[in-house]
Amino acid sequence: MTSPFKRVGLKLMCEGIGDCLYAIAVIKKLYLRFRGQICFDVFTYHPALFQRCPYVNEAYLIQDKQERHYDNVLKLFEFDKLKHYTMDTYDFISIPLGLGGLSFREKQLEYFPVEEDQAESFDVVLNTSNTWPSRSWPVENWQRLADAMTQKGKTVAVVGKDVQSVDDSMLKHSPALQRCTNLVNQLSLDQTYYTIRKSKLFVSCQNGLSVLSGATDTEIVVLDMSIEWSKRAIYRNEDPHYKVTYVKGDCAAYCCESFRCSLPDNQGLFKCIPSYERVEKVVLGIVGRLQGESRYVF
Repeated sequence: MTSPFKRVGLKLMCEGIGDCLYAIAVIKKLYLRFRGQICFDVFTYHPALFQRCPYVNEAYLIQDKQERHYDNVLKLFEFDKLKHYTMDTYDFISIPLGLGGLSFREKQLEYFPVEEDQAESFDVVLNTSNTWPSRSWPVENWQRLADAMTQKGKTVAVVGKDVQSVDDSMLKHSPALQRCTNLVNQLSLDQTYYTIRKSKLFVSCQNGLSVLSGATDTEIVVLDMSIEWSKRAIYRNEDPHYKVTYVKGDCAAYCCESFRCSLPDNQGLFKCIPSYERVEKVVLGIVGRLQGESRYVF
């Protein structure tokens, strides 16, 4: 029997988990607009992300030859269409499709796990991801922050995964920390999601796991560096500040440089990276607020 729906392929060109999660909201808008007329199949580096996504019919690896059987394949996340770092990621994906910008309500992040929850509970979960110099926090700072938590009797876990990125030509590494539960390279993405969801606080740089955390109701601290936070905002309850705090350094140029700062006065150093003291003040303030301890009011 011939299907009454027209099948359209969506080729999601981005390699990063975070960008794929942002794309789900755009795909949802397509799905709602053409519901009953078109069903969408996704070609992506991460088909598991879409295995239970209700807005997608089938998900394939991006190299799958199944693509050749489609009359219409739309490409999502094309760098030659717009300047990615100058605009909101949702809009970067949606505007070239003719969908316009997404509303705050439409920017709700969603995640659809396949596995059952087997995660442990921790007070604080850290993601120590080390990538570009402009978007990484020194590991010694992560260790000091972890120590500040454990000294207060908090349970702390470190999550992340070491990934060799083809598109970015680098190893994206998440260092383990002493006196913490090390879950780096030990969890699937689903179990990482559950671990973040069960925690009271998640702290990360601006990366894929910070986006994943936006699909939970957990309190979040994002270390906002060379990319303006509003271009990668986490929307929950139609509010980019709902249970999320962005901590910035001392430069507001948002140059999006990766390896060396181009501003002459900065001597190649990224002053956008927040100091340890600034992050500790925010994190301890939130921990105290969650505990109701007035001496750590933020």
